[in-house]
Amino acid sequence: MSRPLVLCAMLSLWLSACQQSAQEPAAAAPDAADAATADAQSTPIDASANALPLKKPSATDVPMPGTAAVPAATVGVAGYGALHFGMSRDEAEQAAGAAFNGSTSDSACKELRSPEQPDITYLFDGDKLQRIDVKTPDVMADGGGHVGMQVEDIRTLYAGKLTELPHKYVKGGLYLKIAGKDGGGLVFETDASGKVTSFHAAIASALDGVEGCS
Repeated sequence: MSRPLVLCAMLSLWLSACQQSAQEPAAAAPDAADAATADAQSTPIDASANALPLKKPSATDVPMPGTAAVPAATVGVAGYGALHFGMSRDEAEQAAGAAFNGSTSDSACKELRSPEQPDITYLFDGDKLQRIDVKTPDVMADGGGHVGMQVEDIRTLYAGKLTELPHKYVKGGLYLKIAGKDGGGLVFETDASGKVTSFHAAIASALDGVEGCS
């Protein structure tokens, strides 16, 4: 082969190689968004950084009139939650899920309490639940009343339904009575400053008793 032909062949091969290199796509640079996503996925998230502090409930965390709904389990003319007036002690303990303690006398009238709720007293007469006394702000009455309220709050909640009587033992204190259709109802007791110190719900025959079984 002549030298000019050899040079032509070599030039042809070099041009062909250059064309193939130009046609091959350049390696794609990493997309900035993909890189950021990868970094975010590989970086552990500190959940505590934006977490809200937990508030421990207290006995004073109870709704006031007009600011929150009243819990479903309230003390009222029917009883307290699953505990209904007229139940025997055995039935009431089964409904409460706890054994009551308190009076051990042979008297027909007994005032008993659950260890889980020592500020609530259940009065049984003739082995029938007849009255429930409450001395804690944690439990509400039908209608929203509770221990710790002022007399004006009770008057607002039960407007047109109250009968007010002077307290038998507390000078300046009151009994605020709300009677139900069957004669049962609620009675709130206040101190001289007008603060509710306790309340009870009962059937008609036990509603006006001041000393319970005494």
